[in-house]
Amino acid sequence: MNKKNISFTYLIIIFSFILSIAISNYNIKNYDKNVENLGSNYHKMIKSDPYRYLSHGAEIKKDLEEGKSFFSTGRENYTKYLPPRLAALYYHYFNYDLFNNFDDKIINTGIHNYYLYIQCFIFYLSVFFLFRILKENFNKKISFIVIFFLCLEPTIIQYHGSFWSESIFFSIQILIFGLLIKKEKNLLIYLLTGFLIGILSLQKQMAIFYIIPILFLLLVTLKKKKGFSIFSIISGYIIVQLFIGYNNFSRSGEFYVLTADTKLDLHRDLVVKVISKKMNISNEEFENLEGEAAKEWLNEKNINFNENHIALKNNKSFMDYRLALLNENDKIKFDNFILDRTFDYVLNNKIDFTKFVVKKSLHTVLLNPFHIYSHHNFVNSDLYYFTKTHDNLVLVRIIYTLIIYIFCMIGLIQIYKKKEFELLILLFLSIAYFYGLVSWHGNTRYFVPNLIYLSFFFGFGLEKVLSKLK
Repeated sequence: MNKKNISFTYLIIIFSFILSIAISNYNIKNYDKNVENLGSNYHKMIKSDPYRYLSHGAEIKKDLEEGKSFFSTGRENYTKYLPPRLAALYYHYFNYDLFNNFDDKIINTGIHNYYLYIQCFIFYLSVFFLFRILKENFNKKISFIVIFFLCLEPTIIQYHGSFWSESIFFSIQILIFGLLIKKEKNLLIYLLTGFLIGILSLQKQMAIFYIIPILFLLLVTLKKKKGFSIFSIISGYIIVQLFIGYNNFSRSGEFYVLTADTKLDLHRDLVVKVISKKMNISNEEFENLEGEAAKEWLNEKNINFNENHIALKNNKSFMDYRLALLNENDKIKFDNFILDRTFDYVLNNKIDFTKFVVKKSLHTVLLNPFHIYSHHNFVNSDLYYFTKTHDNLVLVRIIYTLIIYIFCMIGLIQIYKKKEFELLILLFLSIAYFYGLVSWHGNTRYFVPNLIYLSFFFGFGLEKVLSKLK
């Protein structure tokens, strides 16, 4: 790649970084505010999952200030481990408080600009790292298109100016991918790769088994030092999992690495919807039936729970009983109980679940460059889905998705023709993993990590089309 093309690519990275900063400033200016809805307050940017991460981070900061050791801080890691810790680090370093106080929990405004700036910087630094590897190994036009896609694709770039966990996740994905496609690798590179895969699982628990397809890739493609390389990558990965396991053990007395949502989400978002429909009852009615089964199990196992817990005041779903549990150890046992019930339901209703999963899987691949827009402008997604705004954007999304996928299909053919089989295996394994694990959910946001890998298909495809036109 000549110097002119290299310089232009660097300009694209710098321009995209500045654009992401501008988007972040726009979001802060327009949506960094508390508003009232039906008698309660909420923050337009920090709600839903972002609220869970940042509020947990505020608790960790508070615990540290009260003299607790790092490993004893915070609450149960119900979901992602890393986002709350990054938030706590941010609040601690800049001496910010998320809430005006922990009783009212009104979110302070004007304190998160640097949070988003740092997030943007990390992402484009990872893109810069990837480009340094690409320019040594790939066609200059393909390399440029891949970087252009990663920098400016609307579905990706929208997350850099938000508090969702996607942006940092993309950054770690890119670093891992860069290390894996690097031609010259030593044992230290493999150790670092395994470590980053472990970190990736802390940012989103769905990545915890990503080490498996990567090990398969090494078994298939490595010719020299296969054993040492695999040992190095596993060692880096295990270091991270031992750390999280020890953290959980120090706080709860139980060594574990899987978060609760890993075990519960299938039941909450899959079993509830499929079985309630089959039984011709509402989701709420089925959840209450599962609550009765949960109560019976708790009594059978002599597990204590707070019968006067506010969650058990009206409806008594299985999740309400989980909230009423007193000990984290008991919650882990409870989660395993629910997971066993999930497997039983699926195995006994294979056809019903297959139909549901196929339908949701088709919806998942529809790209949504407007997710952050809807998140900021509507109280919740349930309300947004029934608005005219949502309906008007569906056609735009379908057209945009088809354009991206057409170029990706052309790119797939080109990678095969060029006999880039190692790259093809890595891309296929990564997409199959990150799509297969979440396709049943139907949430288009869960598909977005696959765009990191689709960028290569898109790069090869667009380069082929441009060369034909020329």
